[in-house]
Amino acid sequence: MGPSMRYLVVRAALFLVPFALLMIADVPWPISLLVALAFAFAASIVFFGRLRDEAARDLQRMRQGRKREGAGPDDADIEDEALDAGAAPAAGVARDADAGAVDASAARADLADAAPEAPPARQTDAADGHDASEPRA
Repeated sequence: MGPSMRYLVVRAALFLVPFALLMIADVPWPISLLVALAFAFAASIVFFGRLRDEAARDLQRMRQGRKREGAGPDDADIEDEALDAGAAPAAGVARDADAGAVDASAARADLADAAPEAPPARQTDAADGHDASEPRA
């Protein structure tokens, strides 16, 4: 269990124990909540500064992308390997997609010019299937 997880467990215990004790003592829950939060905050600042600093360093290492022991490859490493293996860069993919969109719109324009105009569709009443433009008997 890393320093970040240990610090999380200590902070949770520092809150839950006083909160539970105050609730058992029939203190109203909003007051129990505030007292337990204040106690957990103060105790973690005063007594667990070294553990807090270790957790902060651990989080900073993770944020900078440094690998911890036993951790798998980072996403950035996997993406770099894919690019080195010959995958197309994202900019090239976007250019190819734009070219395809231009070709497709030109093809639609050609089809629209060549297609005969279709007569308007008749509207039917969905309830009984009669033509809506004809009078009913």
